[in-house]
Amino acid sequence: MTEGALGATDMQDISMESFLGTDREVLKKLQETVERNIELYKITKEQLNRITVIYELTKAIISIGDFDELLRKISEDATKLFNATGCMIRLIEGDELKIRASFGFPEDVKDAITVRIGEGIAGKAALEGKTILAKNPEEFGAIAPNIKIQTAICTPLKIGSQIIGTFGIFDKMSPDGNIVSFTQDDIITLEGLASIVAIVIDKSILYENALRQEREAIEAKNRIEELKDYLQGLIENSADAIVTSDLKGIVTSWNIGAEKIYGYKKQEAIGMFLPFIPDFLVETEKSYTERVKRGETLKDIETVRRTKDGRLIDVSLTLSPIKDSNGNVIGVSGIARDITEKKRIEKELLRKNNELSRLFFISSAMRGTLELDKLLRMVLTAVTMGDGLGFNRAMLFLLDDNKNLLKGAMGVGPSSHEEAWQIWSRLSMEHKNLHSLINEIDDSPLRKDSFIDRLCCGIEISLDEDTILTRAVKEKKAFNVTDVHSEPLSDPVLIQQLGTMAYAVVPLISRDRVIGILWVDNLFSRRPITEHDMEFLKGFTDQIASAIENARLFEHVAQAEQELENIFESISDYLYVTDINFTVRKVNKAVVELLNRPVDEIVGKKSFEVFRDVSEQWSLCAYKEEIKGTVTQELFDPKTGKTYLISCSPVLNKSRDVIGSVHLIKDITEMKVLREKVASAQRMAALGEMAAKVAHEIRNPLLSIGGFARRLEKRLDGDLKENARIIVNEVQRLEGILNDTLSFVKSARLNKKLVDINEIIDGIINLMEPTVYDRGNALIKEIEYPVEAFIDYDRIKEAVLNIVNNANQATDNGSIMIRAYVRKTYSDSETDLFEHRREKKEAVIEVEDTGCGIRKEDIDRVFDPFFTTRPTGTGLGLSITKRIIEEHGGKIEVESVWGKGTKFKIYLPLEEE
Repeated sequence: MTEGALGATDMQDISMESFLGTDREVLKKLQETVERNIELYKITKEQLNRITVIYELTKAIISIGDFDELLRKISEDATKLFNATGCMIRLIEGDELKIRASFGFPEDVKDAITVRIGEGIAGKAALEGKTILAKNPEEFGAIAPNIKIQTAICTPLKIGSQIIGTFGIFDKMSPDGNIVSFTQDDIITLEGLASIVAIVIDKSILYENALRQEREAIEAKNRIEELKDYLQGLIENSADAIVTSDLKGIVTSWNIGAEKIYGYKKQEAIGMFLPFIPDFLVETEKSYTERVKRGETLKDIETVRRTKDGRLIDVSLTLSPIKDSNGNVIGVSGIARDITEKKRIEKELLRKNNELSRLFFISSAMRGTLELDKLLRMVLTAVTMGDGLGFNRAMLFLLDDNKNLLKGAMGVGPSSHEEAWQIWSRLSMEHKNLHSLINEIDDSPLRKDSFIDRLCCGIEISLDEDTILTRAVKEKKAFNVTDVHSEPLSDPVLIQQLGTMAYAVVPLISRDRVIGILWVDNLFSRRPITEHDMEFLKGFTDQIASAIENARLFEHVAQAEQELENIFESISDYLYVTDINFTVRKVNKAVVELLNRPVDEIVGKKSFEVFRDVSEQWSLCAYKEEIKGTVTQELFDPKTGKTYLISCSPVLNKSRDVIGSVHLIKDITEMKVLREKVASAQRMAALGEMAAKVAHEIRNPLLSIGGFARRLEKRLDGDLKENARIIVNEVQRLEGILNDTLSFVKSARLNKKLVDINEIIDGIINLMEPTVYDRGNALIKEIEYPVEAFIDYDRIKEAVLNIVNNANQATDNGSIMIRAYVRKTYSDSETDLFEHRREKKEAVIEVEDTGCGIRKEDIDRVFDPFFTTRPTGTGLGLSITKRIIEEHGGKIEVESVWGKGTKFKIYLPLEEE
């Protein structure tokens, strides 16, 4: 029963007594009976409507003669039958379903919703041969976006087992105007209606075909009558071969023109099967006959015929049907004109013209570029294009004299039959010709990513081998290999990698020297390479060889020029070139950065204006004389405080005349500083050597003094005991100075092993804690993870202890923080096989205090030997620390702010190098 309220039933009693349960049951039964009657009424009414519509359709089928109007009427009545919003009748044309009639849709959208079989609801119904019910828009497919459809049913139109189209109804409406789903009854009704529509369509199509055939028969009869007299005169007087035959190809008439062209006498030809048809065209001729049987007249067919003496001649052929008085085709009339000479001349002229045009165009294009890769691509495109030389594939090999081999430079062509078909189809569809492709190569970035190109570039053939390619180079001769299997010198690499069956090679000769070879084949079209092809290739290569050689020379010159330019720009020293009048003609990047001025503000001005900021040449300038030879001089610039080494050399032309000069300015400030440091180091080495000798000389007496002083301290009392203690303390201080001095000047052998730096720091903290606490300082360790490195435990402990001790002495009531961690770093000087910078790991030890800090002017001297700001210090502690770190292959850095504190950073390699 239909869901939803259909109405209401009301029962009242005037007796004012309550209704009993039986009364309610009676009411419920009454309600159900009413509902069933309403439902039956609706169904009966709907069936009556459908019968009425089907009756109206039947009357329309009988009364409407116009096929299209009939289909439109069916669409309209079907829409009303289902109370829908629209209907479409589609008929199959090829692989598409095209709308033949519709109702409820705008005319301008019909073409937009044509679908292929298998697409959308209609295509699916036609493909599967069954009714399809779509309940939501996503199932439709191929519906114009401006048509809003919610539900649809579509059933195939069948004539027997053949599907001729589809019948679709869209958006069924309820009485209250809402869109509702189609029911199973709707599907059954639509399928029944579709059977009737299919029969109507089939009969209508048959009727239309019958009418068309009748019209064609009448027209053919009229044409026969008109042509009859004309043909009789034509046959008698024409120089063309006019031959008639029956539908089996038996000759029934033969004119004089046919005797002259084909060589057969009339009595020889009549009664024979068309004697001039070559065996390979028999099937084609039968297809022509079949077309003529259907009433077609075939005009201007250019084909070949065989004469009595066996020659093949070109003819222009017209085939016409011969019909009887009833319009039936009973024979074929053929008119053939001998165009052999015309075709030969046309072909020759066309060939010559094409060759000259192609050569002229290619030569012009090649003269327009000196880029080797673009030139090679132009050459190979010309060789492989259909309106070029027309080969399937082409490759260029260039000679490498240094390696004595042929190396693949570029290849063009498809890698498979499928790719060949795709390329040729695309070029045909895009109407691409040689001219447009050459222009594209010249104007666009060059792409070198095809399979044949990569394959070509990977081929190298030594000239020591004895193959067709190497012989072409050595003998300066072209070769046409018609069968690789029968040619013992066929190149194996070409057979294996390219799969070629036949190919040709032509040497590229420039100035009587072979610079490479051009290789071509027709693997996919299987067209043999003819002698004419070889002649054209030779003429073609004569022109391109010199162009390729020029492009290679230009490329080498451009590469050398670019290398020189890169070298000129990458020189870190200041480099500039002037003419003989000291006008700046060229400057490198370093000069631009030094002057902080754009290039155009430097070039064209006098060098003394640019560098000395004066308006006229400096009379004392020593470099004005460099035309006599190279001048080198050291110059100090008081403005920058830097020292420069200036070198000037003359530039000479071919006649050895001076035309300018090259100026090289090198900043040697750092070099001078290094020289001074080396000198200082040498002085310090001498001083250290002297200190070591002095320390050794006084150490033994000092030990004796210390020993006696300790004994006296134990035996004496009072002031004498205090005096002895002073002697002991001073001796200990002097021994410490001697130990520092000896540690600084002597070199110790490192005992490296894997050490946990955390243990070193713990040992230092245990040792230093009492002293640190005495000064009110806090000693803090901050190590998150274990840090292990290959180091000498004792030496690193000594180095870190020196820093912690200094930090404690510089800090009062503050803190000393010790950190250790691992960091990653990258070496600029070491790279792997792929030129990637090598990753390294190193241990970092930081000692940071909150003490007084180091003055800015003293920062650079803290590691100098004997430098100290404390009256009791030796100035060797940090020097020894730096030396220990550097002996481990590490480095030490210091950061300090006066009055705020100091941080030392020690970097040690984790692994032994």
